[in-house]
Amino acid sequence: MRDIPAVLVSAWRILRTYWAPFVAIACLGLALRSGALWLAVVVSDHNAFVAQLILVLAPLGFLLAMIAMLWMTRGALPNVAELSRREARQAPTEKRQMRLVDVAVSVLVPFLAVYVSYGLLKEDLLRFTNEAAYAEFNQFSLSEDIDYDFAGRLAIYDWQVVLAIVAIAWVLRYALGRFESVTRFLWLAFVGALVEVYYTSQVAQKVANIREAGVTWVEDRQASRLVLDQYDQVVATLGPLANPVDTATTWLFGLLGAVDAVVIVPLAWITVGAVVLGHKLSGPEAPAAQPNPRWERIPAPVRRFGGGLVADVRERWSAFWNGLRMMATAGLLPMLTFCLAFLLVLRIPWLVAQLLRLVIGPVETKTWLAFSPLEKSVGLAVTMVLAAALLAAAIDWLLGPRIGPRPSDSPVPVEAGAREVSAEA
Repeated sequence: MRDIPAVLVSAWRILRTYWAPFVAIACLGLALRSGALWLAVVVSDHNAFVAQLILVLAPLGFLLAMIAMLWMTRGALPNVAELSRREARQAPTEKRQMRLVDVAVSVLVPFLAVYVSYGLLKEDLLRFTNEAAYAEFNQFSLSEDIDYDFAGRLAIYDWQVVLAIVAIAWVLRYALGRFESVTRFLWLAFVGALVEVYYTSQVAQKVANIREAGVTWVEDRQASRLVLDQYDQVVATLGPLANPVDTATTWLFGLLGAVDAVVIVPLAWITVGAVVLGHKLSGPEAPAAQPNPRWERIPAPVRRFGGGLVADVRERWSAFWNGLRMMATAGLLPMLTFCLAFLLVLRIPWLVAQLLRLVIGPVETKTWLAFSPLEKSVGLAVTMVLAAALLAAAIDWLLGPRIGPRPSDSPVPVEAGAREVSAEA
């Protein structure tokens, strides 16, 4: 806990030095998000699958902006700078040093948890669904019979199809890695990262839909209604105490419902930062496989393919598990402090909205709907800038015990670190 004030001071120094490029990067990321949504609606009239590929670029704009801001601060953070000078371990499939793009799924999974908790994924899907369905319903045709294909245009898949997409994506990612190991064409790694973006986005959409359907299902059960009826009867018999008890119960269930914003989102952001800035940390080596007589009966080509595929998937997720272990060893109180700080940062969009309403005053509904996207973008941009500075300082502190002693324990000034990054560039 004694280091927490120093971490906050470090975050302030980073923000003071990099605020201008941070704002520019955040605005570019949000512009990419809006542009992807618009283009996906246009393309969905011609090819639903291609439209889904474009739609996954919407959260990618948010993520790439955060990665760029974190990457910019490497030279200003002593522990991160020390780690960046080390060599990463060898990728088992590509047969070269591991890079951040190779562990893209380790960044995507915690980031999508943040994106879903923000409500941004639901907002993207609703905007795409409403605009694409509106365009489908209002299409013009000289003939009276119009073949409406809402499900096909919106690319609505069952969970069986989503599982098949995941399996195909794993095999394709492994095949791209093997092909890169032969051709040494490094851009294939980015193609593989886009494959992971697509399948993780599909899974996130399906999980969000199942979650909402599950909540609705529970609320519609007769047992739930009986519990609510019994609760109302008990509260009605309390007399003067009914209002305080009902208020306390509502607050408690509201707190349980907000556990994702209070706990999951901050921890997911820290995991994203740990993967981006600390992916070079070597994880534990996989234990040697014991000989299995049944496995030996399988043809050798199939064994090589299956073993390579399992090793490839395990390596893609290694940075994610390392990030979780890093947080687990940090201690409960520091993590709670970071969660509280991130919780305050996450409320920035609401504060910006309230400030704008106070300054502008009442406006017509149509006018507010026209400028509402800009209002949300301003709040998100400020949140991204503050979160990037706080994340960079927190991850540098978390990396300290894992990096080990450095030749010089003197802190690296932010300005000197910025000059070092410029020199490397």
